[in-house]
Amino acid sequence: MRRPSWRVELMRVAQGRQPADLVVTGGVLLDVYTGELLADWIVAVKGERVAYVGPWLDGLVGSETHVLDAGGQVVVPGLVDAHTHLFGARYSPHAAIPHILAGGTTCLVTELSELAYVAGELGVRAALDALRSLPVKVYATLPPLAATAPHLERHAPPVDAYRELLDDPLVVGLGEVYWGNLVLREDPRLLELIELAHAAGKVVEGHAAGARGARLAAYAAAGVTSCHEPTTAEEVRERLRLGYHTMVREGKIRQELEAVAILWRSADVDLRRLCLVTDSAGAREILEEGYMDAVVRKAVGLGMDPVAAVRAATLVPAERFRLDGEVGGLGPGRYADFSLVPDLGEFHPTVVVSSGRVVARDGKPVVSVPPHRYPDELLGTLRLELPPVEAFQVAAPVARGTGTVRVRVVEMVTHLVTREGEADVPVRDGWLVPDGDLCLVAALDRQGGKAPFVGFVRGFGLRRGACATSMAWDSPLLLAVGKSPEDLQCALARMVALGGGVVVCAGGEVLAELAAPVAGVVSVDPLEEVARREVQVDRALQRLGAVGPRPSLTVDVLAGLAIPHLRVCDRGYVRVRDGAILGLWPDGA
Repeated sequence: MRRPSWRVELMRVAQGRQPADLVVTGGVLLDVYTGELLADWIVAVKGERVAYVGPWLDGLVGSETHVLDAGGQVVVPGLVDAHTHLFGARYSPHAAIPHILAGGTTCLVTELSELAYVAGELGVRAALDALRSLPVKVYATLPPLAATAPHLERHAPPVDAYRELLDDPLVVGLGEVYWGNLVLREDPRLLELIELAHAAGKVVEGHAAGARGARLAAYAAAGVTSCHEPTTAEEVRERLRLGYHTMVREGKIRQELEAVAILWRSADVDLRRLCLVTDSAGAREILEEGYMDAVVRKAVGLGMDPVAAVRAATLVPAERFRLDGEVGGLGPGRYADFSLVPDLGEFHPTVVVSSGRVVARDGKPVVSVPPHRYPDELLGTLRLELPPVEAFQVAAPVARGTGTVRVRVVEMVTHLVTREGEADVPVRDGWLVPDGDLCLVAALDRQGGKAPFVGFVRGFGLRRGACATSMAWDSPLLLAVGKSPEDLQCALARMVALGGGVVVCAGGEVLAELAAPVAGVVSVDPLEEVARREVQVDRALQRLGAVGPRPSLTVDVLAGLAIPHLRVCDRGYVRVRDGAILGLWPDGA
């Protein structure tokens, strides 16, 4: 006779006709489908999936059944992070996942843009292969690869490759499509990719920072159905009213829970489409604070009902990606992903189960994940010979030895947001020398072969030294910010020697560094080492005068199209609203 399928086994266990592999007793089940807390309900697991939830049922416990006594704790579905960047937070996913599991997060949806901007289709496939070996459900969205300037999209896979990749079972949609490229420029490639995603039955993720009114409506009309960029309660409300699955972030990059908490405190709007997400978490935060468990704790601390907070981090994101038949709740047939939590408000799991297997106890992982071997093609992607120090100097437009010259600058509004500004820069021996709060900013092609663009940034705060990075957002470029051409070259040279990462130099001396040899964006070090070196890098920059909690992140983002208003590429400044390449000299100068 043929072996019964796993679904037949689930049906038999659900009726008490066959013993379960695992039975959880003595707990209070949090039912995210109804919002109820159900005392003395049990959970019966067969293999990787839930077979039965409900009152005690004879026949579930056999001689081989493991009985887990919850001791009055709440049995909570595994948390789901609906938007993160596992390859964009500097660590390898394999270093972080055991610690992420320890807090009760058992499913993530990640963007893949970081490897893709460097290596195109190879980077996408390498990222997907890396995710398959993890002891957690990690789904992915395909990066549309819309860059600050069209020439930086050269690594984008052909449309036919997207058609094939959308069939991958790990792929749940098209990744964040920047609204400016779509609505303002009506990019035909993006429109075609959106059509492909919908034809494949997949969702399209949004990034609508700054979009409002008619433009936000046009964005939804184009087929984009989520946004993780609202920063105020009114922006959240506007997106919810238009049918967006609206994601509120609390992570490494942005922290918006406090700003939008009035929505659930006032209780005047239905939050059934609101998701809690990290948008990536830093290594130190994961180790010291947690992951999605920390997000739930903060939401509850800001007045959100604990059941609603858990639902916004379980069922709602699962429904968003049409995964609610697999994850997001403790219903029969779903994966057996859950935590035992003594107090929903505090949310510190004592036991975490993923796919029917205990993976963490008392906040510590009990599973290990071996380091992943990435393709050789993703190592050594920095193949340039750095130009001489003179390439990082800016010559005055006319022969003069003294005075000042007016230039266009990137002006920092916050540590992420910029605007276009102007400044008068002193001239010394025919070269422009940044003084006061001005720094040089250089953007280079990582393949080399041409001169860098060198401009100016105001508001970064450096008094001396430089920082170089190969982790530029939405770009394969190398970036450096510093006070002198010599320090720019020093930081870049060390960063290239590392094979990628971030380096801080001053006076020709390396002060701090983090190596990221996988495509120049992913470290192969343990999470603890990544956290230690990240702290060293940012503290070194702060001692040199840089402002903000994560000044190295400010350097990373200077190429990123996602955030207004002026960015840099290897050909000049980029105006985000229309993609125009602007020169160093202001119009009319």
